[in-house]
Amino acid sequence: MCRVLLFFGNPKHVFLKAFIEISRRDRTLGLSHGSGWGMLYARKGEYGLYKSTRPIWESYIDPPTGYKLYLLHSRLASVGGVSPANTHPIVYGDFAIAHNGTFRKEEMAEDLKKRGLDITTGGATDTELFLKAFVDSGGDVKALVELSKWAIRYLDKEEPMMNIAIVDLRNAEAYFVTYRASEEPHYVPVYRIGEIAVIASEPLDEEPWSPLPNGSIAKIANGVVNITKFI
Repeated sequence: MCRVLLFFGNPKHVFLKAFIEISRRDRTLGLSHGSGWGMLYARKGEYGLYKSTRPIWESYIDPPTGYKLYLLHSRLASVGGVSPANTHPIVYGDFAIAHNGTFRKEEMAEDLKKRGLDITTGGATDTELFLKAFVDSGGDVKALVELSKWAIRYLDKEEPMMNIAIVDLRNAEAYFVTYRASEEPHYVPVYRIGEIAVIASEPLDEEPWSPLPNGSIAKIANGVVNITKFI
């Protein structure tokens, strides 16, 4: 399991501080997400990436200002060891991904291979395999919907959920996919639209947050969140 933070607009210190805190010990299951962390910042046609294999609470640096989109991820390793290549966000082609959840990678890879897709990746994570399949299948909404429906069958049986942020690096827009077999609070991402648009693995303050509907894809562009069901 991991923690994810996606937001649009200037970095808000209170949210970043809260993200560090829930990475050290989340408020839903009390887990510590110390297998490295990463940060992507993007604006149209330009992005930067920072990764550390140390816990975020030991190695945090502030994101640069002046970008349109920010994606942070703190990892609790499940598939693939602790290394820069396995630390999210992961970039392939014109897209980046951060993922909370676990796929049964070997079974997924075998099925993708039968479908004629190249399953070679730079790292060892199930996350990178999903991203590569998305990009190589067209890298559009249709591909994301079809792949998300298909991937449900390969969810880890102990943690039957997926929360996936995908950033289009060409225009600094993003998609957030969520599916969970139960409404366990640890599985439910939340969002808020206000001064900045934010999606997070769990609430970052005491103000109201809205849960993203199960089986939905949220598209975030220019501070606007549009949510559609894919199942």
